[in-house]
Amino acid sequence: MFANQPPRRDFADTLTAGNDGPWAWAALSRQEGIDANELTATTDAEDRHLLGLVLCAAAATLLLAVAASLGF
Repeated sequence: MFANQPPRRDFADTLTAGNDGPWAWAALSRQEGIDANELTATTDAEDRHLLGLVLCAAAATLLLAVAASLGF
């Protein structure tokens, strides 16, 4: 009784989408031709840059809090 029901289509069926077309995700990759070491180095540099921005924002917030408590 339950085995003959067709599957529900509540989601996109990605297995039969035909990913070999010109608009496949692999063709749109920005990291095409980059090996794993270069990709790791790039992401590490991006992480260091983001950490620097966060530290600058934290330092500026701390400086403003100290200045406000001193009454400047």
